[in-house]
Parts: sequence; structure tokens; C-alpha cells
Amino acid sequence: MRKIGTLPSEQQAKLFEDFLLTEEIGANIDTSGDEWNIWILDEDQVEQAKQELAAFTEDPGAEKYQAATRQAEAIRDERIAQARAAVKRQVKVRDTWNQPFTSRCPVTSLLIGVSVVVFLLMQTNDYNIPIRQALSICSFEVSGDMVRYDTRLLDIQKGELWRLVSPIFLHFGPLHILFNCIMTYQLGGAIEINRGSLKLAAMVILIAVPSNLAQYWFSGPMFGGLSGVVYGLFGYMWMKSLYDPQSSFFIPPNMVIILIGWFFLCIAGVVGNVANYAHGFGLGTGIVIGLASTWWREAGKSNRTG
Repeated sequence: MRKIGTLPSEQQAKLFEDFLLTEEIGANIDTSGDEWNIWILDEDQVEQAKQELAAFTEDPGAEKYQAATRQAEAIRDERIAQARAAVKRQVKVRDTWNQPFTSRCPVTSLLIGVSVVVFLLMQTNDYNIPIRQALSICSFEVSGDMVRYDTRLLDIQKGELWRLVSPIFLHFGPLHILFNCIMTYQLGGAIEINRGSLKLAAMVILIAVPSNLAQYWFSGPMFGGLSGVVYGLFGYMWMKSLYDPQSSFFIPPNMVIILIGWFFLCIAGVVGNVANYAHGFGLGTGIVIGLASTWWREAGKSNRTG
């Protein structure tokens, strides 16, 4: 914090403090004798604040300073409302954690539960078992090394719209389902507690559809897993933790390293038979949702204070 100058009256000091607030410059004022001191909180904003003080001193009665008072009041009211909302969220989350996980996070529990049940029912190498055929993005036939399927997604065109999402429940090995269930538990549970079950369900669908279609387009129908959704949820929370501090989300740096590192290892071919396109499109979709929701929030805030 650094003092940048003084003003002759409390009225002028408060007026200038309000103006600085509208310029997103943090400041404090105090008195010493007959003068009022102006203190700037952020060292990087000191030079800008000095220029603003010089301009204010020349014409403290300018209209922009009078208008700043009204804007500053709106900003302070918004911050008070946000603080109250944050307290309510903390209380809600604290109360929620006292309930069983299935009650706290029904959508997350459903994603994990259905995946586990489907995995247990798929303990066979038969590609034609009904559950795999029903949940794949389209029906297909395997003959030797050949896979036959109609590229037009006729099953979906006939009304089987669940196939756009249902491949997320197909898993092909213990490590595959274990990793995806653990990450869904962590990421999905955090989002569901903070944003609610309906928003998580909508987000899962918004991520699953493009990631499944992308994987199908580039590799055909023989894929599955929650990993595309996992990367989408990760991308969403990552952006919120970086650009929306009030979102209550936090992604530990080691999780970023692990997931991004694994993403590039899979692309490099170190790990075979991985749905790289689902990972990529899921991650990209989650990032877009996170950034768009943050932008929408900031735009709404600007409209209310403008």
C-alpha cells in the first residue's frame, strides 16, 4: 500500500475513492490534520492512480466524478450480495456434506452406478451382447478384423437418441473404469454440490454428445467410457478456478499435471486403444462452458452496474 497524495476535504477524498473503485483501483482514505490521505492498495496501480489524482485535482466537479458515486454504490451493493451468497453457499455445502453421498450427488452416483453395472454385465469378449449393442453409438458387426456399420447413424435417426450419450457407460477393463469412476466422483461430486444436480446433468449431456460424435467420426463405433466427460468436467472446473474466483472451485496443480500429462501421453501413443478424440473434444467443450459461463456472469455484472 502506498500513499499517492492528499485532498483538502473528506467530501473530495470520498468522491475520488468512489471514482477509483469504478476504475477497479483499490484505495483507502484516512485523515491527518486538515488533509485526507489517499492510499493505493496495489503497487502496480500506483502510477495510474497518480494520474487520476492529478486530473481530479484540476476539476473535482466534473460530471464523471459525480456519476462515479452512483456506480460505486452499485458495486458495493453487488459485493455485499456476493459475500452473502458465498456465506449461504458455504452453509449449504456444509449441511450437504452431512448427508450420504448418494443423496448429496444423485447424478454423480447414477453415472458411477450405471457404469459399474454395465461393466459387470460386459465380462465377455462377445461384441454382439445386447447391452453393448444397445449402448454403442450405433449397432455394428465384427467379423475377424473387420467391423461393419452404417456411417449414417441410422439407429439415432430412427429415434434411439440415447446412443448420443450412452457410450459413456461402456468400459473395457478394470483400470479403465476405476480411473473414470474416481475422477467422476471427485469432479462430478464437486460440481453437483456447488451447482446442483440439474446443471451437472445438463453439462454431462453437453459434453458427452460432441465427444462421442467426434470419436465416432474418426474411429468408428467401438469406443466407450466416461473419460470424455471427465475431461470436460475438468476443463470446466479448471477455467472456473482460474477466471472466476467466486465460483468456489479449485483444481489442485497436481491434478492439472496428471490429467494434462495423461492427455498428451495418450495422444503420443504411449497408451494404446484410447479415445483421444473424445478426450480432446470433451476437454474443449468443458473449457468453453467454463469460460462462457464466466463471461456471461461478468457481462451481467457490468449491465447491472453500468
